[in-house]
Amino acid sequence: MRCHFVILSFVTLFAALVVGNPECPNTLAFYNPNLRSACYNATWFILPIAKSSVQSLVPFPLLTPPFSDKTLFPKGFPANTHPVVVATGYQNDIRMANLQIQALMAGNIYVPYTDRLKNGKDAFNHPVQNYIGGVNGKDIEGVVPSLVGTAEGTNIVLSSFAPNNDAYAPIASNPNEFTAEVKPIVLSNTFSGPSIKPEAFDFDFITARTPLYTSHTFHALINQPIILTNGLCQRNPYYFNETFAAPVLRSGNVTLYGPTAGSVPSALAGKYTTQGGYSASGENLGYNAESCASAAANADPKAYQ
Repeated sequence: MRCHFVILSFVTLFAALVVGNPECPNTLAFYNPNLRSACYNATWFILPIAKSSVQSLVPFPLLTPPFSDKTLFPKGFPANTHPVVVATGYQNDIRMANLQIQALMAGNIYVPYTDRLKNGKDAFNHPVQNYIGGVNGKDIEGVVPSLVGTAEGTNIVLSSFAPNNDAYAPIASNPNEFTAEVKPIVLSNTFSGPSIKPEAFDFDFITARTPLYTSHTFHALINQPIILTNGLCQRNPYYFNETFAAPVLRSGNVTLYGPTAGSVPSALAGKYTTQGGYSASGENLGYNAESCASAAANADPKAYQ
């Protein structure tokens, strides 16, 4: 199983089974029994961050995104910046073969348009940090997934999420306003008191009246193959073609809180106001790790639409 960028051994992960109410169904498992599949109800935001700051975090060149493509960037993009994607949500009905995990919370920070092959054309996602935790207050259920995922090529931090039983929480109406936050667990204390949970990032958003991006923008960015720490890459496409996808373009504020416990690099820290986001339920397939050239050559163009 992977939580957006998390590769997990299902035999090991089955011990971390958690119980929660599914937010969206997984209809891909029947057709792809030998692949990890799930449904991810999440919100993604695109942040414009100084290109020099982003490049300092990525050990490969950055491609120049197609900012002139109005289907992707209808309002352009700030000069001398590069997009960074931040996401959090509720991942349900995680399956591979006969193994199933009911639900996990997941969050991510990653850099699209990374030139992993250094060929000037094939775009990859470079993970900056990944977060995982159990649902319904059972943060500790994320321990095994975080350890296994890190060992298999993805850096993952055990974390606490708010809310921890849904993708986001309502806080106001007229207009409807929602929040979500991710807190890495620096010191877990399940017996005698509270754990230490500094903030990694949070969202505060509404439905966009004048969206900065299109659904196609998010599909094109989040579905680029993922660069792993072991020299390989992974195709990890999301599909939003089912009726329950319920896509909504958002506008909101995103705060990245800096390098607390190695969570968010200082190069990304800051408060980003009135940014463009996307809430939707996407069905996800995690392929086996492969060469990066193979991942680029076999990426599904339908997922980018």
